[in-house]
Amino acid sequence: MKIPICKMLERCGSTLRSALLQRVAAVGLYLIIALATTWPVMQAPATTFPMGTTQAVTVPLFNVWTIWWNADRAAHGFEGYWDAPIFHPAKDAFAFSELQITSLIVAPIIWFNGSRVLAYNVYLWLSLVLNGVFAERLLRVLKVRSWAAIGGGAAMVLLPIVHWQLDVIQLAPIWGILWCWTACWQATHLPDLARWPTALARGIEIGAAISLTFHSCGHHGLFLGLLAVATCWLLPRRWLDRRLWISFLAACIVVAVTVGPFAIHMTRVMKAHNFVRTDALIGSLSGMPQDYLVAPGAQLIEWGSKWARPYWYLSPGWIKLVLASVAIGLGLSRRRTRRVTLFLTLTVGVSFAMSLGTNLKLGSWQPWPVMAKYVPGLGQVRNVFRFAFFTQIAVVIMAAQAVWWTWLRLRLKLRHQPSCRRIAWIGCFVLTAAFAFEVRPYRIMVGGAPNEVANAAWIDFVKQQTPDGSAVLCLPYPKAYECRDFEVTTRWMYYGTFHGKPLVNGYSGFFPLEYFGTQDAINAPASYGGVLAKLESQRVHFVVIAPEDTRIEPVRTATFGPVQLELVFADPVGVSVYKLRRLPPPAIVLPN
Repeated sequence: MKIPICKMLERCGSTLRSALLQRVAAVGLYLIIALATTWPVMQAPATTFPMGTTQAVTVPLFNVWTIWWNADRAAHGFEGYWDAPIFHPAKDAFAFSELQITSLIVAPIIWFNGSRVLAYNVYLWLSLVLNGVFAERLLRVLKVRSWAAIGGGAAMVLLPIVHWQLDVIQLAPIWGILWCWTACWQATHLPDLARWPTALARGIEIGAAISLTFHSCGHHGLFLGLLAVATCWLLPRRWLDRRLWISFLAACIVVAVTVGPFAIHMTRVMKAHNFVRTDALIGSLSGMPQDYLVAPGAQLIEWGSKWARPYWYLSPGWIKLVLASVAIGLGLSRRRTRRVTLFLTLTVGVSFAMSLGTNLKLGSWQPWPVMAKYVPGLGQVRNVFRFAFFTQIAVVIMAAQAVWWTWLRLRLKLRHQPSCRRIAWIGCFVLTAAFAFEVRPYRIMVGGAPNEVANAAWIDFVKQQTPDGSAVLCLPYPKAYECRDFEVTTRWMYYGTFHGKPLVNGYSGFFPLEYFGTQDAINAPASYGGVLAKLESQRVHFVVIAPEDTRIEPVRTATFGPVQLELVFADPVGVSVYKLRRLPPPAIVLPN
């Protein structure tokens, strides 16, 4: 008996080693793809970052600042977390945009290395790799094995819509969505011998996945919740199974505890500032059916571009779409795969319809305004077309399923024809590679971070000389309202990560109403003195002026109505620091 047992153990050990090597190789492949698609950044990862379709550094620099703020507050026990040092004197300024709490995973880079941009890039690469890892895991749970699962993971790393908006880093982590789907499938298909602790663990896993999705991107978290309500009812086999309701209850508790306080506070802030999106803005950022004819990138099959709108490319690729259609036919024909096929198909349909936003009409009725009115958080959504993320994710999963199911059928039919089976295997493998790499991202443009070393003198002066509770105004101020116009603002915010003082300046998903009044007043010479006097009353201590702002000559003092700017520091790079002080009222001369 010893020899068979030894052989069995040896065989098991060999299998485990083979599986481990396969997983390591898969992760290595995902990492290579992530680095290759962002290769120009690799030449200077501590000072450069990818730019998106806007060709502006506004959004990347803002997200660099967001990652820094999370790391900085974590180092201080999250004291004053919501009162970010922008938009002074507004309160709860950090609730105006995405929190991205999951970026804390790269906080040690900032704590020990100090490089905000390196932490940003590492977070991006980690997100892309995890997208592949969790896509492969979902496929393996759905009984897709080996090279087909790895091909699906590679396709998820290269998901076209992610690379199309690579500068919006909070959109890159889609692994939480994939993890949630995996946990939901496992929770609704527990084996008959599984007991309630297993169901409880699955529920906690679902809650954790939803929570991390929200904390990496509130946009994805909200959309995931809406689509789950619309589609997840298809997954359970037995609705009366108590273990299913244990999982559901555990997931709700985890989400309520980990997401609830943040969502409630942000909702309260949004209502207090009356933050809503206009119908015109939502309409301009809603998708259209023809947008799904073209993918953003170099495609193996280019068809439909003459009907598609310029710039708005939402297709995952034609090979994936054809394979997804094949998966629907194959999946519905088998009882064992019918539920997951219906779930993925409905996800594609609902997310496609939702991505149309105000362009979706059922006769004369528009569903979007009604949903935005009654669904919490949906009224603050601007980029409705981003429902297409879920469309593309589901299509990739179905494409991998189609290739694997096709191979299984061919293998069974050709089991007595080794040479033909080998040819079929090669064909399926090539087809996997084709759908995984059919859309190659265009070569990215690289943006650079401001040089904090060259500006160290004035940054240190502001850090040391600004009294506690006082703020800083930085000029120039943006003169218009487009994303590119706020590059100067996010540059000041980046410098602010080094001196740590509150800024009147700011950029985010929403702006407090008084901000635009300040912006207009600063850019109007007639009201310049009045706005400076108002800011002085709000405890603005210094005015930092870059050399490109010419409204104030580099003189010792400059008077604007009731306030005076006194030059207190001149940096060799041309940045001047003025102290803002109110002039004493003129003396009253009494008549003799």
